[in-house]
Amino acid sequence: MELVRLHKVDAVAIDNIYELGSEQDIKSFMSYLYNADLIQITGSPIHGFKPLSVIGRELGITRGEKLFPLKSAEVCARAVFSGQGFVVKLFDPETRVTISRRRSFGPGGMSAGRFRRSVQGAILSLAKGIESALRTRGIDYDLSLKKGSHGIESASFIIYAPRNQLSGIIRPLRTSSVNVKITPLFSRSFDYAPIGVKAEQLHKRHLIVGVDPGMVSGLAVLDLNGNVVHLSSGRGISRGQITRIVASLGRALIFASDVRPPPSMVLKLSASHNAITYFPEQSLRTSEKLEIVEKLELEQKIEVADSHQRDALSAAFKAYSFYKNKLEQCASHVKELGVQVNLDDIKAQVIKGMSIKDAIASSTTPPPERPLRKKRKTSERELINVLESKLLNIQSERDSLSLKVKALEEKIEELELELRLAKRKERVPAMPETYEMERRIGALLGEVAKLRADLESEKTKNLKMLSEMASLASGVSLIFYKYPSLKETLRSSSESGVLVKKAEPLNDDLKKELKRSPPKFIIVQEGQPEVLMFELEIPVIPLRELTFTDYSGFVIVEKSSFERAMEVSRQKLANLSTEKKKKIKAMFEEYQLERMRELNRA
Repeated sequence: MELVRLHKVDAVAIDNIYELGSEQDIKSFMSYLYNADLIQITGSPIHGFKPLSVIGRELGITRGEKLFPLKSAEVCARAVFSGQGFVVKLFDPETRVTISRRRSFGPGGMSAGRFRRSVQGAILSLAKGIESALRTRGIDYDLSLKKGSHGIESASFIIYAPRNQLSGIIRPLRTSSVNVKITPLFSRSFDYAPIGVKAEQLHKRHLIVGVDPGMVSGLAVLDLNGNVVHLSSGRGISRGQITRIVASLGRALIFASDVRPPPSMVLKLSASHNAITYFPEQSLRTSEKLEIVEKLELEQKIEVADSHQRDALSAAFKAYSFYKNKLEQCASHVKELGVQVNLDDIKAQVIKGMSIKDAIASSTTPPPERPLRKKRKTSERELINVLESKLLNIQSERDSLSLKVKALEEKIEELELELRLAKRKERVPAMPETYEMERRIGALLGEVAKLRADLESEKTKNLKMLSEMASLASGVSLIFYKYPSLKETLRSSSESGVLVKKAEPLNDDLKKELKRSPPKFIIVQEGQPEVLMFELEIPVIPLRELTFTDYSGFVIVEKSSFERAMEVSRQKLANLSTEKKKKIKAMFEEYQLERMRELNRA
């Protein structure tokens, strides 16, 4: 992993991914690869398999003998370089839980309103209960609600866990008024895509993804030239489905939202793709979205079907417009220099915070592809080796399934035993000690639930902080550390500006020290900034005039709001300086008049 990070590799090649361990071990390994792909060299379940020794012989590296580990690694690497192998794509299991009413309300009579309130209240209560249970157990999910007049009309959970993991947590329910339905969303854990020139170019394409989550979600995907490459909407679209769509089109660079603050789904997608989160300074108005959609429909001949597609497309285009100037500068610099580089990669690096000059310098022309030797006709011995390899894979899969069947049978026996014991306990009257134990267990479970809720709250804060860090890296935000007072800032080595919690009155020593090495500006959380501005003659900005996120030891401020406030403070300082000069001039003129009067009297 250290070598992968150090050399910023594009791919990690292996002859068989199951050498890494179980499916969970493979998923854990892939989570540390960042932007690199995991590639299986020997084939896939759909396309068939081929021994690594045969691949080495076809490439002219070996003679078909048994390979040592170091030679196997070389064959894997050279096979990817020559265009052989399959990119492994990871998909998490998903389960949909839908809570809805069983009967339509209709025109009704005197009790219609009461019935509507009871049904919508019951749906809301069930949704809160399921959400609390998932949070307590640390299970990842997305929740979409359809609001009603007295609660919610329906709720839909997309839970990122297999159906069997939810046993005992969520149960199907069917009453006279409410229906809870659990539906597993079947998909393969791994998918295999053959690599090649076209696939590699598609993989390298960086994308801006606009998402409008909800009961009906919208998805819009733009490339870094502003072209719409995908636009869709659908009911109950999950993060897994969005990931699969984006993976088929390229690589997500930015996830965008049309509202501020962005929904949790957008933040989670950004975190899982190691992408930048974009959201506007204030939520986009409907009129602004309509203008964007009309412009794109006219220029790119696309058709926006509904409001969800409109919102997603507006978010993606707004993000593209925010970075458009930098993207055009990248293209013009590359054209002027006349270098052979991947312009899409240059743009992606610049958006992530690298300078255009450094991005071009770090990119090199890809080496020419090594010509492949002409393949010989497969011999009978080689065919037998391939078939033996397939047989070994089938036998391994059979053994794995046998172990799973045995584990499930043991689980069934345990559950049957628990059921018999539970039925026996129902016939035995409970003792007072049992009641006390149950009360104690209930209290402890409540404490555990509270601790898990606190943990989930901390996770949400961490996600928000991760988004803020991404904004810092892209230059959208600034960070300022808090100091309790101006006296504490004298011990810091900051030569730019400082942020103090409270602006206390200045004594002569403190004023002398600050004037000796003044900061460029001061941000004040509490107190009167005008006094400091008058005495120190430097810009002083109240924190309340900035758009910021307050953490325990530091504050993250939007760069645009800081620049506006800085300009206002400089203008105030200029006005203050002008007034000060006028007062001094007036005092001097008054003194001259007084002296002239005294001379005349003499």
